[in-house]
Amino acid sequence: MSNTIKSRTFSLVEDKRARLSNSNFARVWSSDLGTSWTTIRVGCRISMENTSANLTSTPRFAFGICSGTSNIYMDTTTTHWCGILTNAATWVTATNNGVLVYSVENGSGPNVAKRIGSTLTVGSAFGVANMIWDCTVASRSAFFLDITKGSPNFSFKIFSYTTQNSFVSGPDVSVDTLLTQLPLSSPTISNHGSSGAVTQAIDEATNGYFNAVNISWDRTSPAIEISDLAVVRLV
Repeated sequence: MSNTIKSRTFSLVEDKRARLSNSNFARVWSSDLGTSWTTIRVGCRISMENTSANLTSTPRFAFGICSGTSNIYMDTTTTHWCGILTNAATWVTATNNGVLVYSVENGSGPNVAKRIGSTLTVGSAFGVANMIWDCTVASRSAFFLDITKGSPNFSFKIFSYTTQNSFVSGPDVSVDTLLTQLPLSSPTISNHGSSGAVTQAIDEATNGYFNAVNISWDRTSPAIEISDLAVVRLV
């Protein structure tokens, strides 16, 4: 269930993306970051195919970090993964000025979660909506996940597009904006905002230290596309 690479070009600029279609991937981060961090941020630009239809039966988009790359989220078993997991029964579509929005909140989620072996633990909801848009046009939104270590509770916070009705031609975030805002303690991008912090008990010493980004999507269609994935150490 490995992902593929998709190349799209907007305004003569090529954007090579990780394309998730009932697939997953994990990428080890730099040894300079290692496992001794206190707070990290995983960030990307994100977009999605336009099917013009609601998605039902609890679509699962997982965005987080893992221990190693052999047994990752969406594999039969997972060494150790934590992050956000969409938990709404239905993703609702809305169209504004010709641009598609998928609302992944709909009263439920996304949620903080962890998976160890075959055991999935879904925690509290963030209450953030409207994450992703039509990938065939320049409408890439920013998506950040901040993770702060604790003992035993890790803290998680999302920064994402939150405004459904205020854009005209799409919420396209440039790669320069993404990379400028990614290391800031309080990023500022138009129509984006931060969730409150949500906690989850995590035990790296027992279950495996995190050293990789791990993202998955359990639907063949529509596909999700990830651009410019990066990890930064905040503390």
